[in-house]
Amino acid sequence: MSQDEDESADTAEEDDPVASMYDQEKPGETKGDDEESGGTPAGFGGGLMGDQSDEPETSAGTFYVKHTEESAVTLHEIDTSQIFTLVENPGLETHQIIEATLMAQPPMQVSYLIRDLESQRTIPVETSPEPPTSRVIKLGTEMDEGQAAAIDREGEGEIHILRVEPEHTEHTAEEVHDDEMTYKNAARYGIERVEIRTDEAEGIVSIRYLP
Repeated sequence: MSQDEDESADTAEEDDPVASMYDQEKPGETKGDDEESGGTPAGFGGGLMGDQSDEPETSAGTFYVKHTEESAVTLHEIDTSQIFTLVENPGLETHQIIEATLMAQPPMQVSYLIRDLESQRTIPVETSPEPPTSRVIKLGTEMDEGQAAAIDREGEGEIHILRVEPEHTEHTAEEVHDDEMTYKNAARYGIERVEIRTDEAEGIVSIRYLP
C-alpha cells in the first residue's frame, strides 16, 4: 500500500479554520492588502513619535512577498500577518518566502529596508494529472459543498481537502494555485513543494503540502 493510501484522517469541524483559507471571492468583490491579510500595517498602533528611541526599529521573521514593483515591495509576516512596505526591491518576486531582518526608515519609520536577508526561496505549486487518493475522495464525498478539511500525512506536511460544485472544480484549483494562503501555509509547514489534485466528477480539490 502506498504512503498516500495510508494517510490518517482527521476531519475538520464545520468551523475549521482551513475553510476560511480558501474562501472564494464573490463576483465583483476585490480585497485590498489590509483586508485580505487581516493584518495591521507596520508602524501603526504603537506609541507616540516622541516615545521612539533614536535607534531604527527592526523586525526579524519569515515573510511572504505579496506584491513587487521595481522600487517597492509589500511583505506579510507569516506568523503575525503584519504588513511591511519596502522602499527598495532587492530582487524579490511575488509568492516568494524570505527569512530576513527589516530596518525601519526615518523619520516616520513606517517603511523599511532589508538589513539582513538570510534566505530567499520560491515554493513550487504544481497541478498534478493524478487524481486524489482514494482516502481523500472518500472523505471529500462525505463533506458538504463549500466545506474544507485537513488531514495529516505520514511524516511531514498536510493535505487540505475542498469540496465544491463539480463545475467549479477546475476554477477552484486555479485560484488555489495563485492564492497567497497556499504559499503561506507552505512556509508555516516548512515544506518544499505543493501539489494540487482534482476530481471533477465529485467536486474535490486536494492541496498536498509535501516535504
